[in-house]
Amino acid sequence: MQKIYRLTSSRSFDVIYKRGRSVSDESMALVNLASKYQNIKVGFVVGKKVGKSVIRNRVKRRMRESFRQLIPKVTIGYSYIFIAKAKAADMDYHGILSVIERLLASANRLQQ
Repeated sequence: MQKIYRLTSSRSFDVIYKRGRSVSDESMALVNLASKYQNIKVGFVVGKKVGKSVIRNRVKRRMRESFRQLIPKVTIGYSYIFIAKAKAADMDYHGILSVIERLLASANRLQQ
Protein backbone atom coordinates (compact mmCIF):
# COMPACT_ATOMS: atom_id res chain seq x y z
CA MET A 1 0.00 0.00 0.00
CA GLN A 2 1.27 3.46 -0.83
CA LYS A 3 2.68 5.76 1.80
CA ILE A 4 0.05 8.47 1.22
CA TYR A 5 -2.64 6.20 2.68
CA ARG A 6 -0.89 5.45 5.98
CA LEU A 7 -1.76 6.76 9.41
CA THR A 8 1.60 7.35 11.04
CA SER A 9 1.37 9.35 14.23
CA SER A 10 0.08 7.99 17.51
CA ARG A 11 -1.80 11.24 17.96
CA SER A 12 -3.86 10.45 14.85
CA PHE A 13 -4.67 7.02 16.22
CA ASP A 14 -5.71 8.54 19.57
CA VAL A 15 -8.04 11.07 17.93
CA ILE A 16 -9.70 8.43 15.77
CA TYR A 17 -10.13 6.06 18.74
CA LYS A 18 -11.63 8.85 20.83
CA ARG A 19 -13.97 10.51 18.32
CA GLY A 20 -14.55 7.81 15.70
CA ARG A 21 -17.46 5.46 15.19
CA SER A 22 -16.86 1.75 15.39
CA VAL A 23 -18.28 -1.31 13.71
CA SER A 24 -17.19 -4.76 14.79
CA ASP A 25 -17.24 -8.40 13.79
CA GLU A 26 -16.09 -11.54 15.59
CA SER A 27 -12.68 -11.33 13.89
CA MET A 28 -12.11 -7.61 13.31
CA ALA A 29 -13.24 -4.10 14.24
CA LEU A 30 -13.31 -0.87 12.26
CA VAL A 31 -13.10 2.64 13.70
CA ASN A 32 -13.64 5.49 11.25
CA LEU A 33 -13.73 9.26 11.46
CA ALA A 34 -14.33 12.05 8.95
CA SER A 35 -11.06 13.73 8.03
CA LYS A 36 -10.22 17.28 7.00
CA TYR A 37 -8.10 15.90 4.15
CA GLN A 38 -9.52 14.80 0.81
CA ASN A 39 -7.73 11.50 0.98
CA ILE A 40 -8.01 8.12 2.66
CA LYS A 41 -5.87 7.42 5.73
CA VAL A 42 -5.74 3.95 7.22
CA GLY A 43 -4.00 2.18 10.09
CA PHE A 44 -3.90 -1.48 11.08
CA VAL A 45 -3.64 -2.79 14.64
CA VAL A 46 -2.88 -6.40 15.51
CA GLY A 47 -2.46 -7.02 19.24
CA LYS A 48 -0.56 -9.75 21.03
CA LYS A 49 -3.73 -11.78 21.63
CA VAL A 50 -3.70 -12.66 17.94
CA GLY A 51 -0.48 -14.67 18.24
CA LYS A 52 3.26 -14.53 18.06
CA SER A 53 5.03 -11.98 15.86
CA VAL A 54 5.06 -14.15 12.74
CA ILE A 55 1.28 -14.61 12.90
CA ARG A 56 0.65 -10.93 13.73
CA ASN A 57 2.79 -9.76 10.80
CA ARG A 58 1.05 -12.19 8.44
CA VAL A 59 -2.38 -10.93 9.52
CA LYS A 60 -1.28 -7.31 9.12
CA ARG A 61 0.12 -7.98 5.61
CA ARG A 62 -3.14 -9.63 4.59
CA MET A 63 -5.17 -6.74 6.02
CA ARG A 64 -3.06 -4.18 4.14
CA GLU A 65 -3.35 -6.04 0.85
CA SER A 66 -7.10 -6.54 1.28
CA PHE A 67 -7.63 -2.85 1.92
CA ARG A 68 -5.39 -1.94 -1.02
CA GLN A 69 -7.67 -3.93 -3.31
CA LEU A 70 -10.69 -1.99 -1.99
CA ILE A 71 -9.22 1.54 -2.22
CA PRO A 72 -11.11 2.45 -5.43
CA LYS A 73 -14.42 1.55 -3.73
CA VAL A 74 -13.78 3.26 -0.37
CA THR A 75 -15.29 6.68 0.42
CA ILE A 76 -12.62 9.39 0.47
CA GLY A 77 -12.32 11.98 3.21
CA TYR A 78 -12.24 9.48 6.08
CA SER A 79 -9.61 7.93 8.33
CA TYR A 80 -9.88 4.24 9.17
CA ILE A 81 -8.36 1.95 11.77
CA PHE A 82 -8.79 -1.81 11.42
CA ILE A 83 -8.24 -3.80 14.62
CA ALA A 84 -7.67 -7.55 14.33
CA LYS A 85 -9.06 -9.89 16.97
CA ALA A 86 -7.83 -13.36 17.87
CA LYS A 87 -10.01 -15.12 15.25
CA ALA A 88 -8.22 -13.21 12.47
CA ALA A 89 -5.17 -15.44 12.93
CA ASP A 90 -7.06 -18.42 11.48
CA MET A 91 -8.34 -16.58 8.40
CA ASP A 92 -6.87 -16.66 4.92
CA TYR A 93 -6.58 -13.68 2.56
CA HIS A 94 -10.06 -14.06 1.05
CA GLY A 95 -11.66 -14.32 4.48
CA ILE A 96 -9.96 -11.12 5.63
CA LEU A 97 -10.95 -9.37 2.39
CA SER A 98 -14.61 -10.28 2.87
CA VAL A 99 -14.58 -9.17 6.53
CA ILE A 100 -13.01 -5.80 5.66
CA GLU A 101 -15.50 -5.30 2.84
CA ARG A 102 -18.40 -6.23 5.13
CA LEU A 103 -17.22 -3.82 7.85
CA LEU A 104 -16.87 -0.96 5.36
CA ALA A 105 -20.32 -1.70 3.95
CA SER A 106 -21.94 -1.76 7.39
CA ALA A 107 -20.28 1.58 8.18
CA ASN A 108 -21.62 2.97 4.85
CA ARG A 109 -18.10 3.74 3.62
CA LEU A 110 -18.22 1.92 0.26
CA GLN A 111 -19.12 3.86 -2.87
CA GLN A 112 -21.93 2.38 -4.89
